[in-house]
Amino acid sequence: MPSKQYIWFNGAFVPSDQLIFSVENRGYLYGDGLFETIHAFGTSARHIDLHHKRLVKSMRLLDMDVPTSLSPEFLENEISRLLNKNRIFGSARVRLSVTRRSGGLYAPTGIGVDITVQTTPLEANFYQINQKGLVIDIFTDLRKPTNFLSGIKSSNALLYILAGISAKKAEVDECILINDQNRLSESTSSNLFLIKGDSILTPPLNEGCLNGIIRQVIIKIAPELGYKVIEDRPLEPELLLSADEVFLTNAISGIRWVVAFKNIRYFSKVGRSLCTALNRYTFPDQFKEGLIG
Repeated sequence: MPSKQYIWFNGAFVPSDQLIFSVENRGYLYGDGLFETIHAFGTSARHIDLHHKRLVKSMRLLDMDVPTSLSPEFLENEISRLLNKNRIFGSARVRLSVTRRSGGLYAPTGIGVDITVQTTPLEANFYQINQKGLVIDIFTDLRKPTNFLSGIKSSNALLYILAGISAKKAEVDECILINDQNRLSESTSSNLFLIKGDSILTPPLNEGCLNGIIRQVIIKIAPELGYKVIEDRPLEPELLLSADEVFLTNAISGIRWVVAFKNIRYFSKVGRSLCTALNRYTFPDQFKEGLIG
């Protein structure tokens, strides 16, 4: 990578150490913003159509202006330009942040937005399932509300931050969030999946979880491997005690398998099988050529 790195800000390349916001920024003042975390490889953003759809839906729910130029093709091209500018040609984490423009107090004076894109290289070229399983616990100090804001990848992440702090204090790898009905929702950074026999269960979207990109992909490809996906049934925390496997998914890590919850131990057979299928779906050209990362 070149010593000097750049971000993309409203269509322009800006040195990453240059200030672009004032203290009047609404993201800073009120958390008035949202973001997408995108996996890229070979300067190509993956699952860009799914990210774009979720981004635009969220912006409209927050009454933000969606620029007419903000198409999937535009995002894909601008992300590629930035990755080339930063000379990141392997895998990368791409964060696209949207904040409402300054003005007003709680009630904003407009709906215009600023868009920022940042890139960070990743060590592994493709999705690699973790060799050491995760240890999880349930975060009970706060519940995740179930309303239309629940599915927005909001800049206000206090719930997840406190859950992350709780995980550190408990000396576990991840905490599972429960919703205001005391049912399973998601983890601090991922969607949640449980395996029971030949069925794969994941909390419904109306239970407060994010409509994760890899969640959507797993729901699509799992039936092709012979698994039945159940995504419309609320999941009680007690199911963690009887599951055969548990794994977490997000756009950057792919699939991470869980080895333990309290005194319960899990396998990882299905998770590993799905990780291979996920790689073939996400990186079709590379895996067609026989590359394994």
